Amino acid sequence: MAGTTPPAPDAPAPAPSAPRSVLLGVPRWTRDGGISAHVQVSAAVLAGRGLDVRVMAARVEPGDAPAGVTVYRCPELFKSEAPMQERLGEALSFAPDVVHLHQVDLPEVVAALRARAAVVVSAHVYAACTSGLYYFRPGQECTRAHGPACVPNLLARGCAHTRNLASLPARYRGASRRLEALRGADLVISYSGAIDRHLAANGLARRRVVPLPATVAPPAQAAEASRPRVLFAGRIVAQKGVAVLIRAARELDAELVICGEGRELPAMRRLAQRAGVAGRVTFTGWLDAEQLAREFAAASVVAMPSLWPEPFGLVGIEAFAAGKPVVASDTGGVREWLDDGVSGLCVRPGDARALARALAELLGDRERARAMGAAGRRLARERFSPQRHLEALLDAYAQARLSWGSRRADR
Repeated sequence: MAGTTPPAPDAPAPAPSAPRSVLLGVPRWTRDGGISAHVQVSAAVLAGRGLDVRVMAARVEPGDAPAGVTVYRCPELFKSEAPMQERLGEALSFAPDVVHLHQVDLPEVVAALRARAAVVVSAHVYAACTSGLYYFRPGQECTRAHGPACVPNLLARGCAHTRNLASLPARYRGASRRLEALRGADLVISYSGAIDRHLAANGLARRRVVPLPATVAPPAQAAEASRPRVLFAGRIVAQKGVAVLIRAARELDAELVICGEGRELPAMRRLAQRAGVAGRVTFTGWLDAEQLAREFAAASVVAMPSLWPEPFGLVGIEAFAAGKPVVASDTGGVREWLDDGVSGLCVRPGDARALARALAELLGDRERARAMGAAGRRLARERFSPQRHLEALLDAYAQARLSWGSRRADR
């Protein structure tokens, strides 16, 4: 036809247009932890850009979804014996441009959804690690790819971090399935270089790092507590290092507020009694976003005494958003946001005395602590804002759609 020129046979396919709709998959639609809170914030910023955002979740807690977000309850999602139509339920009525799965790393679900749209899977943690913890001892991180060579390490070097060795075969198979799901995706997203290195070690080439946004908004009017106060926020489990923090508290003239729940909570209450600091330690239990924001505002300094290599350390960004300095274990993805000596201090993981010294240093110098908090707030605004998260996410979705189209064409 006159006036038209056919494209060259080897011309590259045009880049896909920006996605207009996305289906998010998550185990629980609730704000009960870092990942769930992140997904809710991510859904809100995507909907704010004008995307049609739907969510499928096995468990949906009561509460309003953000404007522009529709939530489907899919209680059979993780039941492998159920037909896929029952597992996906109402979500099958939606035809999204992109599917983005968070902790729904099931290879059969990835395969079923890839028949309909590009699939992105987020690796929030060390998904291809049998123990999920990816370290031998505090400060000694693992760098292995998943495979049979992991078995002697689990048994001989202690990276299983459990006395229940009977659980290891099932956990090993679980890591294998998660890795299969990641390999089946059009793109794997991580939120730190630490997790990106783990993915690269396992041979995943289609991957992208996306910056996280803070999930707790600082209150408009809040005052710091009159007495020096150290805040911990997170799960009360061994790898989070709460025991190290309680031991460090013996050398501090400060209150210690521990926000969170977990299987180690009763043991930590007993440890506080034995250490003689129970009168200065408050265990708040789980807090909603508003309550947690007030605790950040009242804190003098936020502690992250992790023993394991933190995949990122979202609590640190939330502390920065509130203008608080952070003292954190120098492990995992912490150095990607904590500038030692500028926005906080890094310490050797598992070292209670080093942690106590660093905390005392900032508690004893309020002006320096405030300057570090201000530096952290600037970093959070510049590098970890909702806008930065949104732009990187949309770019990742475009890359996934391009990969999906290419793989379909190859078939």
